[in-house]
Amino acid sequence: MSANARVFPLLARSRNRRGAHKSLYVVLALVMGLLPWLPINPFLIHLAESFCYTAIAVISLNVLLGLSGQMSLGQAGFYALGAYTSALLSLRLAWPVPAAMLAGVAVAAVFGMLVGVFALRTRGLYLAMATMAVGFVIEILAQRWTSLTGGPMGLSMIPQLAPDFLGKAGFLYSAAAGLLLVQIGTDYVNESSIGRRLRALRESEAFAAAIGVAVPVWRATTFAVCAALAGLAGALFAHHSGFVGSDAFTIRLSVSLLIAAVIGGMGTRLGPLLGTLVLLGLAEFSAGVEKYALMINGGVLLFVLLLLPEGAAGVVRWLIGSTRQGHTDREPDERIGGHLPSLPPGSSLSIEHVSKSYAGVRAVSDVSINVNAGSIHGLIGPNGAGKSTLVNLISGQFGCERGSISLAGDDVTHQETPKRAQLGIARTFQNLQLIEALSVEDNVLLGQPPTTSTVFDFVQWWRGKDFEAAARAEVMSILEFLRIGHLAEKRPAELSYGHRKLVELARALAQRPRLMLLDEPIAGLNAFEAREVATAIQRVNAEGVTIVIIEHNMEFVMSLCNRISVLDHGELIMTGTPAEVQQDARVISAYLGSTDHA
Repeated sequence: MSANARVFPLLARSRNRRGAHKSLYVVLALVMGLLPWLPINPFLIHLAESFCYTAIAVISLNVLLGLSGQMSLGQAGFYALGAYTSALLSLRLAWPVPAAMLAGVAVAAVFGMLVGVFALRTRGLYLAMATMAVGFVIEILAQRWTSLTGGPMGLSMIPQLAPDFLGKAGFLYSAAAGLLLVQIGTDYVNESSIGRRLRALRESEAFAAAIGVAVPVWRATTFAVCAALAGLAGALFAHHSGFVGSDAFTIRLSVSLLIAAVIGGMGTRLGPLLGTLVLLGLAEFSAGVEKYALMINGGVLLFVLLLLPEGAAGVVRWLIGSTRQGHTDREPDERIGGHLPSLPPGSSLSIEHVSKSYAGVRAVSDVSINVNAGSIHGLIGPNGAGKSTLVNLISGQFGCERGSISLAGDDVTHQETPKRAQLGIARTFQNLQLIEALSVEDNVLLGQPPTTSTVFDFVQWWRGKDFEAAARAEVMSILEFLRIGHLAEKRPAELSYGHRKLVELARALAQRPRLMLLDEPIAGLNAFEAREVATAIQRVNAEGVTIVIIEHNMEFVMSLCNRISVLDHGELIMTGTPAEVQQDARVISAYLGSTDHA
């Protein structure tokens, strides 16, 4: 079956997903639109209004942590910045409420960008602590700067956001419109190359950089956007309550938003909405037993973490069977099939006198290697010889202390990893780097850089017409070329280890490489799987791609490589043909161990 024939069902499913999205938008709009006119308790209207801006705040954390993997316990601080900025401008300078709210969003975004930049060197728990400190600083300023914020007494008589032409439901309609726009935007991010790259950033920054993601820029920008969303939520809160006091922006708010995001399901589309419903429900349930509120919230969170790791959104998916509905596995196409999309010609690689040390230990010492364009070049040596370090130097993950690296005669020594990826250096990893939440097809799509503007991409996504059609057709061609097209809809966890290796190879091919670096491509494979990978590598090389392989399996290396370089204790012993390597006394002594390999 051709790649084009197989891509059509994938596009149909993609359109069905967007149809489901639009149904959600219609339901949300109808509920919010009809709610004010129903004969219900006005307090429920108030809760619906609170739901809208709280959900926006939870979405901000869902994107930041659930997609990009950056933990923040300072969202309450950005929420406060949006609230105070909008309240002060509208109250004291008589700015129109919409303009004041936009200013609040902008201020939160700027502070978020600053925090994102200063926090670039922190990860995980340390990042959480740093953002918590930011939240504490903003909280203390709100308490102590009474001439500006009013402290605990706060600011009152804040103008309401209620356009006259919308009548009594003005705020609800405005807040619901804001939530709807934010939800649409995050749905697009989830399904586009932006969301895939954010997930790559969450999995591993080295992996993200290797597929062309400028990690510092993406981290800081994501922080700024999510801070802006928290600022929008805070501005809506200020103009809803008409009062802003410092007690509203404590660490407890940040923790509550985190609880809602986790309960709803991190990184999911429906998670923030469901989590917000649970959060508000718990708040109302525990209103009469305030002293037990934290215990109740903690108990629910513990229940979700232990028994519902995908949160409420995972339960919903299980109930409606949306993830597998109508899915039938296709039979594999046993033909050696398909043709690769046109690739750039393979490039030569020149490594001149390269050195790298760690804590005084020389991992690579004065190594010089030339790799011919269109060849397969092996790197072998005992553990600790410096092979992986050398590959990391070539890809740009590590910087050289001395020496130079050139691709097709162009010096790339001082280029960052994303730039080298753009120049045509692709790689696989010794430890597989696949995103379990994505299908095989979407994992391979990660290798493709965006070819259209975000605005055009969004319009195509919204219209549901051939969204990413060309890219997906190309990915299917690559999968067919490697004889794994029938696995396109599966998740990596459903595959054999050999097929997972081929998926990573496919992703590297999707980058249209001039040079491909393969780090132990058959490690952990049985003989049959190893032969499949070897055949795939030979076919890729036949298309003109230059390949550098690290591998310990001598039969594999000797049968596949045109030339081989041998490293030992960071030094180059020799470079030669497989026959020359097997007969060299230094190689036999350092690595092969006997002449039986000759």
